[in-house]
Amino acid sequence: MKNTGTIGFRVIERADLDLIREEHNDESVLTMLGDPFIVTEYQQLKWWENISGSRTNTSYLLYLGNPSNIIGIWRLQNFDVTNRNTEVGVDIFKKFRGKGLAARSYEMVIKYLFESLNVNCIYARAGEYNEKSLKALQSAGFKITGRIREALFKSGKYHDNIILCITFSEYKKKQK
Repeated sequence: MKNTGTIGFRVIERADLDLIREEHNDESVLTMLGDPFIVTEYQQLKWWENISGSRTNTSYLLYLGNPSNIIGIWRLQNFDVTNRNTEVGVDIFKKFRGKGLAARSYEMVIKYLFESLNVNCIYARAGEYNEKSLKALQSAGFKITGRIREALFKSGKYHDNIILCITFSEYKKKQK
């Protein structure tokens, strides 16, 4: 369990899987995901078993105030130990959206990765249609560095996948 200010994170336990699956399968979430498929109980269990044993691709629950007040998930993906970079993502649960918690969660994740895991570069991706996610990432210090053109298919058309990054040196400048 890690707590930075009022937003903290903890490992995902088997007892948390129903809540995560319900949030994932919500229509408003599915429309924003790159993988918009409904998840079954069995698939959720297999996902959890896979991330539980991984140090390079894993997820944590985000909480506000105390560990039982779950507000979302953050993902650590493609953690490259040699080159000290990783991809991250934050998913705020439906009833907590619109309160600035995504940007605050990204700030907490960035601080943890730079100061505790000695990461040098953190990157994230967001569909160009996901303005709230792009705003949260930029508010936390990420800069748009590129795009994967027409990589996401939503609502009958293709959209660009925006790539954003923040380096340790940029993080340190922002702290001053």
